[in-house]
Amino acid sequence: MDDLQFRRAIYADPNNQDAEVTLAQQKDASKKQFAQEMNQLDEKIKQALQVPVPDHLCDKLILRQTLANHQVQKRKTRVYLALAASVAIVAALLVNFMQFSSAYNNLGDYALAHVYHEQDKFTNNDSNTVTLASLNQKMTAFDGNFSESLGKLLFADYCRFGGLKSLHLVYQGKTSPVTIFVVPKNEQLAFTTAFNDQQLFGSSIEFTNSNIIVVADKNESLAQWQQHINKTVSWSI
Repeated sequence: MDDLQFRRAIYADPNNQDAEVTLAQQKDASKKQFAQEMNQLDEKIKQALQVPVPDHLCDKLILRQTLANHQVQKRKTRVYLALAASVAIVAALLVNFMQFSSAYNNLGDYALAHVYHEQDKFTNNDSNTVTLASLNQKMTAFDGNFSESLGKLLFADYCRFGGLKSLHLVYQGKTSPVTIFVVPKNEQLAFTTAFNDQQLFGSSIEFTNSNIIVVADKNESLAQWQQHINKTVSWSI
């Protein structure tokens, strides 16, 4: 057996006991030494691979897998909650839009629905008072101005009326709050001069680019409110 064949045989099996391999080792001391070195190396590799299994390794692996699954489930839960919250917000916005848009096609019906929707937020004895200057600052968004106050103004802020940015005013009335809306012209809501239901009465005043709507109970004189508005409001365009 030549040297190359011998080395291949030892590399393949350091403990090779074939007669030809054994004879080659007996005839050549260098071959025998090579075989012994490869045999020792093979033993070292076997010992290195024989790593003792730690105590409770199985339990630790199961626990680690359980914790990993729990983290994945938590992430999924957060995603589901975020999606659910988004759906809830969209649904609320849609309901609100449907409540104040699709169900009403004229200024009067929409104004009544808007007042009833927020009537619990205001009382005739609220201590809040909005100044004329603060009111006119908001009126600049509609190119309008009030030369004097219509009465004790309890609330003044922007709102959505028929999908448009409008101004919602609440005044102290004789027995209950009087609501006034300053609304840009909207072709989707038909103009209604006068309207009412069993509790509230309303009237609309048409201007060039905006409508002003007054809603109050039966104890108020809508004609006086209209007259006061016509006398005090002015428009820059």
